[in-house]
Amino acid sequence: MDSGKISTRYAKAIYRFAVSCGEESRLAGEMKVLTSQFEKLPELKKALENPTVSNEEKHILLLTASGGDVSDTCRRALQLVVGNGRAGYMPSVALMYDKVYRREKRILRVDLTTVEPASREIEQSLIGLITDRAIEKVDFDARSDGGIIGGFVLQIEDRRLDASVRSQLNQIRLKLLGKGV
Repeated sequence: MDSGKISTRYAKAIYRFAVSCGEESRLAGEMKVLTSQFEKLPELKKALENPTVSNEEKHILLLTASGGDVSDTCRRALQLVVGNGRAGYMPSVALMYDKVYRREKRILRVDLTTVEPASREIEQSLIGLITDRAIEKVDFDARSDGGIIGGFVLQIEDRRLDASVRSQLNQIRLKLLGKGV
C-alpha cells in the first residue's frame, strides 16, 4: 500500500480520536514538536525503521521526541502506530495530522520570506488579501533570508510564488546553459 495513503488514514483516524477526547488542538502542537524533531534528528527516523529496536523503545523514543510531558491522546496515538508496526511512518503521519487539523479547523498556512524582516503592516495587508470567508484563521510566518538577494517568496499551503532575485538569476543561468525553464 502507498505510504501516503497509510499516513493519511492514520492521521485522519488519530484526528477523529483526538476530537472525541477534545484534545485535537493540543495534539496538533505535540505533532508539530514531533515533526520538528524529525527534521532536526534524521537518526530518529532510522531508529524507528530499525527492526532490532523494540516497539517499547520506539514508543519511548517518540514520546521523548514529542516533548516528554504529552497528553494521553498523544500517548495512545503513538502506541497505536507503533503497535501496528508502522513506526517508520510516524514522520509522515505527524505531517499529515497537521494538514488534517488545519483543513478541519479552516486554518490557512502562509510563509513569507524576504531579505529584510517584513513590517507588521505588510503582514496584516497580506493576511487581508488572502483571507476569505472559508478561512477562519491564517497561520502566518514571516522570516528573513539574505540568500534570496531581493524580492520575496510567498508560500500559501502547497502553492509557492517565488519572486526572489536568486530564483530569477537561476532561471537566467539555466537559459544560458540551454536547459530552458
